[in-house]
Amino acid sequence: MHQVKIVYCRPCGYLDRALETARDILQYFDDVKVELEQGKNGIFDVYIDGELKLSRYQLKRFPEINEILKEISNKKQIA
Repeated sequence: MHQVKIVYCRPCGYLDRALETARDILQYFDDVKVELEQGKNGIFDVYIDGELKLSRYQLKRFPEINEILKEISNKKQIA
């Protein structure tokens, strides 16, 4: 089972986005565990199996759900 962790900025109001992202992941995959972690300073990072895959800071935008699902699928193919 793969683990996805979404670290989001609670003071920035990103909770709804994190919850929506988690819901979409859980609807798409039945063998993925999703964890939410509160952060700050505008963070919205997606980790897959402990590895940072998508970051709002690096992308200079929020990661799109299709990008996240693709990263998870790629990880599942390797395993």
